[in-house]
Amino acid sequence: MSEHDGKTYGLTSGGVIVPVPPGYKIPKGHVPTAEQAHSNDSAGGMLRRLAQTIIEWREALPEDAQPVITAIASGGVSVLVERMTQESHHGIRIEGNMNGNPCMLLVHQANLELLCYIEKIKEVEFRRKIGFIIDGEETEV
Repeated sequence: MSEHDGKTYGLTSGGVIVPVPPGYKIPKGHVPTAEQAHSNDSAGGMLRRLAQTIIEWREALPEDAQPVITAIASGGVSVLVERMTQESHHGIRIEGNMNGNPCMLLVHQANLELLCYIEKIKEVEFRRKIGFIIDGEETEV
C-alpha cells in the first residue's frame, strides 16, 4: 500500500493499482505457517484460505464497506466474483459477472490472479456475499 496526493492505493502482483476508499485500510490478514502455505498447493487449500481472509476482512471493516474479489485470468479476462468452486486438485470454477453479463470461467489456479479490494457501499442491507464450494461444501462469506 502506498499514499499519493492523500489517497491510499493497493498494488496487485500484476501491477494493477486500486484506490482504497478514504478512511479505510486493508485489514491485516493471518500469516500462514509453512504447513498451511503448503496446503494451499491445491485449489481447495487456496480457496479455503481465501474464504477465511474474506471472513477476517468482513469482521474488521465498518458496515458501509465490503470486500470484493475480481478474478483475472491469463489473457486479461476479468470477472467480478460471486462464487468460486474447487473443480479438481488445481482447477477452479468462477461464477460471476463480466461487463454486466453473467459468466462462468474454468481456470487452472496457476493461470489466475485474484484482486481483493474494499468497496464502499451506500445501502448496508444489500451487502454482497461471496460463495465458496470447497470439498463439496458450500458456504457464503
